[in-house]
Amino acid sequence: MITLIYLILGLLTSLLFPPYFFLPLGFIIFPSLCLLLDTNRKNNINLNIFKNYSLFGFGFFISYLFWVKNPFFVFEETKNFFLVFLLLIILLSLIQSLVFTIISKLGKNIPVIFLIPFMFTISEYIISIIFYGFPWFTFSLVISSNEYLLFSLKSFGTLITSYLIIQIFCLPFIFITTVNLKKEIRYLSLFIILPIIFLLVLNINSKNNNLKTKTIDLEIFQLNFKNNDKSLTPEKKLNTIINNIQKSSADLLIFGENNFPYLLDNLDLKILKESLKENQVLVIGATRFQNNQYYNSLINITESKVTYFDKIILVPFGEFLPLRASLTFFENIVGPNNYSNGKEERIINLPNNISFIPVICYEIVFYWKLLNNLNYKSNFIINITNDFWFGEYIGPYQHLYLTKMRAAEFNKPIIRVSNNGISAVIDNKGSIIKKTELNNIEKFKHKLFLQENINFVNQHLILKIYFFILFLFFTLNYLRKNA
Repeated sequence: MITLIYLILGLLTSLLFPPYFFLPLGFIIFPSLCLLLDTNRKNNINLNIFKNYSLFGFGFFISYLFWVKNPFFVFEETKNFFLVFLLLIILLSLIQSLVFTIISKLGKNIPVIFLIPFMFTISEYIISIIFYGFPWFTFSLVISSNEYLLFSLKSFGTLITSYLIIQIFCLPFIFITTVNLKKEIRYLSLFIILPIIFLLVLNINSKNNNLKTKTIDLEIFQLNFKNNDKSLTPEKKLNTIINNIQKSSADLLIFGENNFPYLLDNLDLKILKESLKENQVLVIGATRFQNNQYYNSLINITESKVTYFDKIILVPFGEFLPLRASLTFFENIVGPNNYSNGKEERIINLPNNISFIPVICYEIVFYWKLLNNLNYKSNFIINITNDFWFGEYIGPYQHLYLTKMRAAEFNKPIIRVSNNGISAVIDNKGSIIKKTELNNIEKFKHKLFLQENINFVNQHLILKIYFFILFLFFTLNYLRKNA
């Protein structure tokens, strides 16, 4: 019966995330997890914790990531392999349950109401960095539909916001437990109140004048090219692209990931250059071939110059096959050739002293890998993607809301252009200004205002260090008492 409860709680947890956002459920799910963990800890049953949270994780991930099976159904030759997606679900569940078991043991002296948020946040972090990393799972995502709550990402960052959200969900447990309330208030001060005061003090003298110093007229093109449409020849695709370019009067024209239908073995692109008007800039995704290597690239084109950015963070089993020599049976899914990681700096300069940060597809979820000393002052972000692989129900919406989070967290507007949708202009607060519908052929214009916005990413790092030191202190304290 208890194991079934964990499975059901895992399934219900997925309903907190896009596209559902049933947030009141959080005030039932997490106090229940606190109560169950408290009971297990009192009985000192660590094996049950591992087993039960494996079931919780399976219920959560199977529902939250059910869309991962969709890429297998795009082509006939890969349909028989769709159950492979269960390996990812099982792996994530086991990693999460192992982290939970270890932390519940090390955090024996920490009140359950604070330990549960720690367990989820640390497992979120480990899943984000282990192997190739999969930061698609973050509880910060549950507030991504609320522009008023997204301000917390600007101040706290993704990881600490996740902790705070789960902590708030756990608070009702205070009213159903007999644990010493003074002890819990002391921990609440350490984990919640002090970080908030710290940030308020740091930000009180920060000036953010938000002056609208520059504008740029852009046009977004959502072409909705179907990857499995054999009647849509490269010639037809190119004609569609050229026709759209010739009709546009915008300063900046943006197409989706891999919209250019031919393999680029040089960067001449004369046919596209000749279609541009004076001072126009074209951004389009393409597969680039150089020195016998393939790159998933964002190409930036003007009448006189072509620059590019090659995708750095590649999708394992999507853009490359790990241990290819030993896993040849996966070639039916991945294909015979690996993409290579790009080496270019993540910044592209435009005329008038304007620059943007290029991000390709799911790179947008790797929040700690996108900003650096070279590009953090860039005016905006362009994220090109092709969510055709993600299906029609859950995946594309999760990807969109993860992008909204980055806009708020980095305090920068994001221009998101997806081949099949959802394309959007998102302001620096995470609000969607204008968007398209999924699986439509659409285009729209927008005047983008470029502002001088302060970024708090360094403070996010300080907060992570603070929480790490706190948990290290409690761990060492536990080890000392049990030596």
